[in-house]
Amino acid sequence: MCILSSDPRSVIPFAVYFAGPLVLAYVLGRRRLGAGYRSFGYGLLGFALAWTVIAVITAAVVKSVAAEGTFLYALIVAASAGFFEEGSRFIFFRFAGWFRRRRDWKNAVMYAIGHSGMESIIVGGTIVLTLLVVEFAPDMLSEDALEAVQANLGAGFGTSLYNSIERLLVGLLIHTCFTCVVVLAFIRSDRRYLYLAMLWHFAHDLVSFNLHQVSEHALAARIYVAAVVVVYLWALSRLRKMMTGSAVQGEMSGAA
Repeated sequence: MCILSSDPRSVIPFAVYFAGPLVLAYVLGRRRLGAGYRSFGYGLLGFALAWTVIAVITAAVVKSVAAEGTFLYALIVAASAGFFEEGSRFIFFRFAGWFRRRRDWKNAVMYAIGHSGMESIIVGGTIVLTLLVVEFAPDMLSEDALEAVQANLGAGFGTSLYNSIERLLVGLLIHTCFTCVVVLAFIRSDRRYLYLAMLWHFAHDLVSFNLHQVSEHALAARIYVAAVVVVYLWALSRLRKMMTGSAVQGEMSGAA
């Protein structure tokens, strides 16, 4: 895949990375659920802030104590992601006036579209920057790094498109689950749900970062993704029932 190639299809995966979140916000968030776009905007901002903090920690602290690819490196990055990403969700749902009467299922999904969408945009942007470096300044990369990058970028249109769609949709599924757990902390007035979301996010990232130690084969990654989809779809159905059920009970209590 090369953004600079003459193949017009090469831009399609990037359209998924960059335009996909906007399409989901409109089709799923606004049209299907009737959620407000401000929830989407807060999701974009929430991930951007959390990602900036995580990147700073990774650059300033992690590299001084652990080499990239080691278990300790994965442990620190996963812990940072769990703490700061879930912390950012909690802060926005706690302090943003928009969410005071909108801590519900539909706005949790819309926030997750923004949160996951910003991650998709950053991933797509990173790939674009990498392509530009390989194309115009390959000397900036070591020989081993250059070979690894070229091997990944040479995967072909089908693989590139699959990766972008997987990033968009599976990422949304995962982040919707995490967001719903955080919102439950407000719906049920129980901050333990926040800690559960942090722990769940940490465990998910730790397993993902170390999957290569189990198998380098592409099939192992596909099986893992399939398992994640099945488990997280089940978890999301349970979370929706918990959120909507608690909301109904709250309304009935208020009416009484």
